[in-house]
Amino acid sequence: MSSSVAGAPDLSGLIELSRDPALDLKPMILRVQTDLFLTAPVHDRAILQAFESLAAGLIPTVDEDTLRIVVEKLNGCPDVPEGVRGALAARGFPLAPPREPETEAETDRAIAENPGALIGTRVLERLLARARTDADLAGILLGRPDIPPADLAPLWLFAGPEQRRAITEAVEATAGLRPCPPAPRALATSLVEHSHSRDVQAFVTALGNGLGLPPNYLSAAVDPAARYDLLTLALRVADLREGEAVFVFLTLNDNVARSVDRVFSLVTLFRETSRATARDLLCAILGVPVMERAGGGHQPLHGPEAKRPSPAASERGGFRTVLPTRLRRTS
Repeated sequence: MSSSVAGAPDLSGLIELSRDPALDLKPMILRVQTDLFLTAPVHDRAILQAFESLAAGLIPTVDEDTLRIVVEKLNGCPDVPEGVRGALAARGFPLAPPREPETEAETDRAIAENPGALIGTRVLERLLARARTDADLAGILLGRPDIPPADLAPLWLFAGPEQRRAITEAVEATAGLRPCPPAPRALATSLVEHSHSRDVQAFVTALGNGLGLPPNYLSAAVDPAARYDLLTLALRVADLREGEAVFVFLTLNDNVARSVDRVFSLVTLFRETSRATARDLLCAILGVPVMERAGGGHQPLHGPEAKRPSPAASERGGFRTVLPTRLRRTS
């Protein structure tokens, strides 16, 4: 005899009592047996058959108040036998459809929405990974005061101006601890050329390949309006000069170029974000390493062995780093 059958309640006595015409124990028996069914640790074949045999036989004979109690108890239970469901429906007390098992996404959302839930490191990593493509979940996590700004870096694109600033400052505090070798100068040159010819696909591909980004890296910006913010971080990592970045903003996309405010905000983002910070933000947003394939071997940025270009060399062949006249704000 299986353990579930051996552990099943003995219903023979209850069934005999229910057949005694002198005793109206049917409502009580049905309620008790419903409770036993719901609290059973396993709803295997023996438990299901026993409950169906008793309940389906009693349901047609008990009063409506008892049926209401039984339905309230059984609603939402996915394991109610079809015979019991049918008997209740025949009396005018249909059960609600079985609840679908909660998906991991629903579980994650419930955790994120619960202000009292303590979110551990592994759970937070899972939530952040999901929130990269779920704006609603991202908004919930960004609204939690218990998550430090540095941990919210993967959601930078979803954050408002003040929260972006807090996240950027938190990332900047540690970004300089990791070397950030210069990108090859040829990358900036090719990007400017593609932008000048308005070849958007070639531009996006060259930038992604140059920094070792996944092919669909721009899709990380769920909101199309944030796509150029992501692009600006990538341009900063690609080591463009400010004038070259301005040239890209003014030539690659007409919709962006026509908005002085938009171009100004992009230039401000480019100017105020260090390369190392932009790299770490990009790593967090995309969930992948950045510049793994860019630049070849490591070249120290500081120290006696670092090559320091002369001021003249840094200006030679580049764009001026001041904003064009049309972009300067006037009071």
